[in-house]
Amino acid sequence: MKKLIFILFLIIVINISLFAGAFDKGGVLGIGGRALGMGHAFTAIADDGSCIYWNTAGLVQLERSELNLFVGPLLNGKEYYTYISFGSPFFQDTAWQLSVISLIHNDANTTKEFTVLGSFAAALNLERTFSIGVNLKYLNYNSTATYQLGTTTLHGIANGLGLDLGMLYQIPLPQWGKKVNLGFFIQDVDTNLDWDGGLSDEKIPTSFRLGAAYYIEDNLLVTSDFEFFADLNIAGRPIAEVLYDAQGNTISSLPPEELRIHVGVEGWFFKKHLGLRGGYTSFVTMPGRFTGGATYKEDTWQVDYAYIGHAEHLGDSHRFSLIFRFGQEKSKIKAISVVRPPKNLQAYPGNNAVNLTWEPNEEPNVIGYAVYMSKSPGTRYIPVVKRIKENYVTIDGLNNGTRYYFVVTAINNTYPPVESPYSNEANAVPAPVIPGTPEVFPIAKKSTVEQNGVIEVNWGKMPPANMAGYNIYITETSGKGYTKVNPSPVNDVKYIIRGLEVGKKYYVVMTSVTKDIPPIESKFSKELSFIAKPESTVGEKPAEQTKQ
Repeated sequence: MKKLIFILFLIIVINISLFAGAFDKGGVLGIGGRALGMGHAFTAIADDGSCIYWNTAGLVQLERSELNLFVGPLLNGKEYYTYISFGSPFFQDTAWQLSVISLIHNDANTTKEFTVLGSFAAALNLERTFSIGVNLKYLNYNSTATYQLGTTTLHGIANGLGLDLGMLYQIPLPQWGKKVNLGFFIQDVDTNLDWDGGLSDEKIPTSFRLGAAYYIEDNLLVTSDFEFFADLNIAGRPIAEVLYDAQGNTISSLPPEELRIHVGVEGWFFKKHLGLRGGYTSFVTMPGRFTGGATYKEDTWQVDYAYIGHAEHLGDSHRFSLIFRFGQEKSKIKAISVVRPPKNLQAYPGNNAVNLTWEPNEEPNVIGYAVYMSKSPGTRYIPVVKRIKENYVTIDGLNNGTRYYFVVTAINNTYPPVESPYSNEANAVPAPVIPGTPEVFPIAKKSTVEQNGVIEVNWGKMPPANMAGYNIYITETSGKGYTKVNPSPVNDVKYIIRGLEVGKKYYVVMTSVTKDIPPIESKFSKELSFIAKPESTVGEKPAEQTKQ
């Protein structure tokens, strides 16, 4: 009886009604070896050319131009699902792609289904964390079969236009992991087929996908999707015995489920050359199945394999995709810059934090800065601070002992705003601080050649409420011979040291002082060096300062 049920189901799937069954979404379709290997849970990831099937908004994540090729034999070779696309980023905030999806039925009627898509996606905010995408598509169904309806001969030829819409929101979480992505995709918002021969229009069912992905580390992520759609053309699970409804009609199968659940996990190894993944996908017309896959990746190409388990008589499915990448990464392609990047970015470690400072951009149209972070040098930056006016910031909530990499951009006052290229990269490892030692860092100023005997020390942070202030010590010899220069604790964010030799280098350390009687003083902070400048320039051009 079990085999009889599966054979009946196989007949139902293969012999779907010719005209009412075109472009169905029964669950065996899907493109891209990575997405299919993760149990079809790709809505919140969508970071390669296959994203037009899962969430077009993910196109903005393309780093380079991509050529995608995909093939998937279905139902023991009775159908072949193929895909080819070429897409490219357009500057840093937009991307486009042209794609063709085909489903070739290996039947006597040489049935073919083609979908041609033109796709576009754009980031809507300055940090490029929220994006939208759209597919405009042309559908063509072609078969040599005909069907006689009275005096009308219906031909297996249909054409239609369709629309898909997607949204992707990336939430940076530097204190817990890399980020969380949320995705939403509406497939076939208003898609209809016009059949040749007089058959009325057929509406392709609308599918809704809602997904979330958590990037635990750069090399590890988990993801899940919820998909909702109702397709009256797809039969549900066959039943072993004949049943009848209230009107006496025969019931041969149960109604299909409108909700499908997909989950997946992916990890990368050997410097991201080898990717392994697994997942679980539910289907409309059969029990859910486990999936798996692997990727081998080089800088300019990668090959993906996906395995999808099916029912006994449908045959397991093996899908393959090949991706070629061309040209420079989009982060290295810049238009004629109207905003210069910040200079001399410096990173100073703190307790579960990193303090950043850089030279201010003094162009009159610059109104702020954006800060980006990565756990890998030179790549994969995510925004961690939105637009700020100051040229220093503290990034909190980081893990002690982990090295973080940072870059900064300058932003002008045009509409929409224009962002500069990245600054130099700076890195630091957060670490615990000895209790009482002040976490101070120098605020960078525009570099100039100094020639005088006054220095201005800036630390950019008021003392805590339980502290009386800071003491400043100076020496001409690095590491020893410090002399205190302030008569009482400084309750401010800067201090000017006067009476120094013009053009000479001095070394400065600081301590914090409690309000106890007698007061308790902390250990010395990190040593900073300064070149003295003329007293007349105080407040105009700051002294040069470097970290030792």
